[in-house]
Amino acid sequence: MLIGSRILTILLLLCGSLVLFRLRSRSNSPPVRLEAAGQSNQGGCSGRLTRLIDLDLKFPIKYARRDIIIKANPDLDRTSLTQIDAALLSDVQIVDPVKSPDSGLEQCSSPLTLEVPAFPRQPANASHIIFGISTYIERMEDSMPHLQRSLGHTNARLIVLAVEFGEVTPDSKEMAALETRMRGLGIKATVIGAPNNSLMQTRYFSLVKVLYEKRDSATQWISLLDDDTFLPSMYSLVDTLGAYDSSKEWYLGAMSEDWWSVMVYGMMSFGGGGTFLSIPTAAQINANYDTCTKESTANQGDIRVFECITAHTTTKLQPVTGLHQTDLGGDLSGFYESGRLPLSVHHWKTGWHFEQKPEQRALNTYPMAKMHLVSDVCGNCFLQRWQFGSNTILSNGFSISTYPNQNILAELVRNKEIDKMEDTFMPTREVNSFMKGYEHSIGPLRPRAEGKIQYKLLDAKAEENGGVRQYYVYRALDKEPDIVYEIFWTGNETQV
Repeated sequence: MLIGSRILTILLLLCGSLVLFRLRSRSNSPPVRLEAAGQSNQGGCSGRLTRLIDLDLKFPIKYARRDIIIKANPDLDRTSLTQIDAALLSDVQIVDPVKSPDSGLEQCSSPLTLEVPAFPRQPANASHIIFGISTYIERMEDSMPHLQRSLGHTNARLIVLAVEFGEVTPDSKEMAALETRMRGLGIKATVIGAPNNSLMQTRYFSLVKVLYEKRDSATQWISLLDDDTFLPSMYSLVDTLGAYDSSKEWYLGAMSEDWWSVMVYGMMSFGGGGTFLSIPTAAQINANYDTCTKESTANQGDIRVFECITAHTTTKLQPVTGLHQTDLGGDLSGFYESGRLPLSVHHWKTGWHFEQKPEQRALNTYPMAKMHLVSDVCGNCFLQRWQFGSNTILSNGFSISTYPNQNILAELVRNKEIDKMEDTFMPTREVNSFMKGYEHSIGPLRPRAEGKIQYKLLDAKAEENGGVRQYYVYRALDKEPDIVYEIFWTGNETQV
């Protein structure tokens, strides 16, 4: 009887514990474990709905939420897709926090625990890189939060070449105020004025000379960016540059994703993806600066850099995987839902210039700083993909996608088509060439998935306790209520 009693006690304890789900990794990485409690109908979510009032929503809405607790695993690698044998969210329910702010949720899912690759808790050290941007002071307002996330507290230096806007020339007070603001955000910025009436292509090219002259003994690389270039992971960028011997001549960058542009402009580094020059290469440009300036008739600064390097050195472009000019028109869902962590992203602010209609370009801009906020909790988890259950994929920071026809998703995963980028983009410009348009840059594409429903990131907010709260929305048609999913990411086990 005593033995039987002990067995019964052990069984009861097992039944009352958290259910463990094992992740099925799509690589050779060690298996990851996910702790998840079963769904609870005990309420416990009252008082949380008032946070929804500040969002761009029309109430009532259909709503569900989930807390995710992050645990870093040093033996884990990021994979293209991580499969989890658990649902991400419980069933939605109708809520109206304006009329019923204290109402609870009938179904309040317990937290999930996800393991992610280990990541440093301190910013990367990029003191050996000087970045340069040529832009209008007016455009820096939108760029400030993104530059803070890219460069803040990394010791990377930034030179901003402020240019006149129309007939308005930035004065010393404006430039000093911008510099003070940026330094207050942890960006080691210096703002200087560009020569009056200088052309855009001349200003961009002159950045090479300016950055070279401002180098110090620690400087190994100078980098030219646009004001709408975003660097999601300085650690990854520093590691990538570390693979190249900076004492030698290097010209690093990425060609356009648009093959038409490559055919027209050449095998060069397109500026929006970021151009990286080792100091020996920058020295060659500096030594031949006047000659290159006189000889060039190019109407773009990145072309002038390419011409000068080609004319006066034997150095050729070394394409770097992960740098993206992002010359991809239309819906960029395929890019952001690919599971890949880019080294750079361009055109997030204004869309691609090939999209001629302003309203079209406005639809295809992305709140990069909010999308990227979750990385404060889970490191390089930005845009990482998890498949929950049989029909849901979370592309972290961009979307939650559901597949009502589960067979479509199962087929994509089984045939590894899910690793290809989904072709959601506008048609490419025709080129009489063997290349269709985008494949040289982003690899083979797969057709747009039929029936997929997207919940796009609406907002993200950092909490005082270090957590990050994300809101994903599906805008319903007709008079149906919008559907909102809230995901709260935290590094501790306190559900908030």
